[in-house]
Amino acid sequence: MASPRVLIIGCGVAGPVTALLLKQKGYHPIIFERAETLDDIGASVMIFPNGLKVLDRVSDVSSRLLNNGPSVEWLLDYRAEGPELGGSDVPGEWATRYGKPAVGVKRTLIASWLRDLVKENDIELREGWSLERIEDTKDDVTAYFGGGRSETGTFLVGCDGLRATSRKLLLARQGISDGLPTFTSIVQTSGISPTPPSFRSRSGIRNWYGAGMHFVCYQITHEHTSWALTQPEDSGEEASWCLFGSDERQAILGRLVERLRSEGWDKDVVELVASSHRLIKYGIFDRPALEPEQWYSSRCVMVGDAVHPMSVHAGQGANQACEDCYYLVNLLPSFDPSGLSNSQLHVAFSTYAKTQQPHVSQVAIGARKIGAMRVVPAAGRDERDEAVRRLMSDREGLHAKYDFLFLKPF
Repeated sequence: MASPRVLIIGCGVAGPVTALLLKQKGYHPIIFERAETLDDIGASVMIFPNGLKVLDRVSDVSSRLLNNGPSVEWLLDYRAEGPELGGSDVPGEWATRYGKPAVGVKRTLIASWLRDLVKENDIELREGWSLERIEDTKDDVTAYFGGGRSETGTFLVGCDGLRATSRKLLLARQGISDGLPTFTSIVQTSGISPTPPSFRSRSGIRNWYGAGMHFVCYQITHEHTSWALTQPEDSGEEASWCLFGSDERQAILGRLVERLRSEGWDKDVVELVASSHRLIKYGIFDRPALEPEQWYSSRCVMVGDAVHPMSVHAGQGANQACEDCYYLVNLLPSFDPSGLSNSQLHVAFSTYAKTQQPHVSQVAIGARKIGAMRVVPAAGRDERDEAVRRLMSDREGLHAKYDFLFLKPF
């Protein structure tokens, strides 16, 4: 009997990781990606210990990341004008405490690495295949794509991200309308810039807190830093991730620099914005949490942002997706010539959902709280800054916070 064919929808982070883990257990995954090519979109992603542990199950990704850029050694928080609110070297202990460090990387770069791994492992990737419909029986599932194309497999994994068609289709079959995401009235402007010389002695995640505006940055190579500026706005586009052209980029950066200087922001922040050679802007949207039984059907299951869209504020989107991939595949039996029964799939899908849903729900709630705290108006700024000071001085509290995130999935 041939290895069970598994239909993987989406080739971001979750799709390749799921496919690679399934291949290790004897399955025959096929990845379907709606985009024709891998575009240079998005800014960067922070791979934290929980995500990196999973990535190293499919390849020695940590070595590639650490060759590409420095690991996070510090957390450094400042008032917008520059005085330090607090700092901690707790991240310097993460490699020992959790088994892996945290490392920033350009989103497109890690996506290309994962696609290379897919090809090296002889996993088929079909680009330009846009999912339109799913039909499953007691024995298999068929996915229908644009252009009248279809493919049948033993089961299907939805890994198609924030705008997941798999989510919409699976919920519709349960009589649930997914509806539109809710705009949080917060937008982020992100860029990539040369790393200021003052950062080189302490590699870390740096935050500046202003009145109604927040700035965060971290290195993604030994020479470049990724940054994001968060502020309230009346409207925003969901996860567009598109790059601005040169003229529009310079106009936007010019307005930002003028505002930052007029409000007395730290010179390093102004320098990063002014020197950015890349710029994107996107609204931050939210969706209601799904119950565990809504994560799957008899022959379909979802992972990552397809099932639990994660606000960017906690930096856990890609990392929680990696955890999902690990838990799901770990619960599936290795290839057996006698076949894969409905009961085996149900046990794997339901156990995975019941394991992950409570955890990711707490992570998502925490991310929303971080976002709300970061952009408080002037009247709440002093109280917020004092809370940041207390957190940075509470070493045990920081350990507890990161234990909750990074001790998983193993």
